Amino acid sequence: MVSEERTRSALLAGLTVLALAVGAWWWRSAAPVVDPAPVAGATVAAEPSPATEPALSTRVWIVDPGTGDASPGPDIGSVVAGGEEVRPDPLWHDGSHLRAGGMVERQASSAAGARLLLSAACRGPGPLTVSWTGTKEDETQLLVDCGGAAVDQPLVAAGGPVTVRFFAGERQLDLDATLAGLY
Repeated sequence: MVSEERTRSALLAGLTVLALAVGAWWWRSAAPVVDPAPVAGATVAAEPSPATEPALSTRVWIVDPGTGDASPGPDIGSVVAGGEEVRPDPLWHDGSHLRAGGMVERQASSAAGARLLLSAACRGPGPLTVSWTGTKEDETQLLVDCGGAAVDQPLVAAGGPVTVRFFAGERQLDLDATLAGLY
């Protein structure tokens, strides 16, 4: 009789563990897909992308007009903004993969009047919509063609956090964006 009780207890414990394992599997597989549509104040995590180079590139390419051959030139380390040569200091770089309807939000603190350069590019069947707050150009939107070159947008910080949001359209795309301070 004691061995029958032990057998039943062991069988009951085994069935309980099996039921919990099957329930956990079902729970994870039946979980609803969260709609990554942008919600005010919400940030959606993005998957990492193979992008490694920032969109702000200071590499010069030299093209031979006779043959059309291109060869890498010197890395000049500066850009011209507003008619003067300035050195970009990257505050952040994002090389995320955005799912259809997805959003990525990035933020950096900056002093009032600080000059910034937002550079955004994307790969995929885009387009990419970019918006920002915390600047004198607040609530402006920029539409980036994912087949084209990077789009550079100069900004002037209002003081405090500068928040940049990247929205994917109806299809997934790879983001390549940089926010840099100009000094």
